[in-house]
Amino acid sequence: MTLPTFLIIGAMKSGTSSLHHYLGEHPEIQKLPAMKETNFFSGPPNGIPYPPGSKRIERLEDYEKLFDSAYEVRGEISPCYAIHPRRQGVPERISQLIPDAKLIYLVRDPIDRAVSHYHFSVAVEDERRPLSEALTDFSDPYSLYTSPGLYVTQLELYRKHFRDEQILVIDQADLLANRQEALSEIFAFLSVDRTFVSPRFEEEVNTGDELNTYSYFVVLHRRVQGSLLLQRLLLQRMSPGLRRSIRQAIQRLFSKPLAAPELDPDTRARLQEYFAEEVRRLRVLTGKAFPTWSV
Repeated sequence: MTLPTFLIIGAMKSGTSSLHHYLGEHPEIQKLPAMKETNFFSGPPNGIPYPPGSKRIERLEDYEKLFDSAYEVRGEISPCYAIHPRRQGVPERISQLIPDAKLIYLVRDPIDRAVSHYHFSVAVEDERRPLSEALTDFSDPYSLYTSPGLYVTQLELYRKHFRDEQILVIDQADLLANRQEALSEIFAFLSVDRTFVSPRFEEEVNTGDELNTYSYFVVLHRRVQGSLLLQRLLLQRMSPGLRRSIRQAIQRLFSKPLAAPELDPDTRARLQEYFAEEVRRLRVLTGKAFPTWSV
């Protein structure tokens, strides 16, 4: 079988779209599938539907078609692989099929991640609650605003099935501020030329600025992205830059202003307390300081 040799397992709203773009530039890595978020290992919905417009590849034969045996290094990105308990049994399914897979976990300040996820939900989904109300129940294990930021909780599930040397944790802040250094670390982990440089590494994808409008076109665009047929007929024939330019041009025509959410001091303090132990454990586990984080 031709299957991926590595997976980017998350976290949601932590720069996975940009990483998808950068990895596709390396000549030793197969260009990642245009269908970002295949959710192949995520499992059935089990009463918790996937986001509007998203799709899941269910058949192994369809999943195999995404990968080219001519490349020794092949991968895909599905942030839903690290949102337990909303998606359960993911590490087990991965280990059963590709036990030697390398796993990259892109993480971000968990408070910033939660606010960004809320901003995204308001912009392109159906979130209408105020930010403070949406983040009220921190203890809800199914909350998409807080549970994906419990990084050690997610990692421990993978560590039951994969060796520590198979897992690489990368801070999104490093990918933004020290991009070439962070990419070199990823390339070395994947056993490809770590010195490779591309002018396209200067580009950023799905920045927060793109969410400062509420756009019905964005919802339509997500549905197009979820269509494998349209992927093959349209999206794969366009460069990422062209796709982004077209999307942004049409979005401007069908958008209205959307203010960036602001977190009140009380809610921020409660979030800092909530995430403190998880972040402490993450620092111990990875040996990384995450110096820019607010926790």
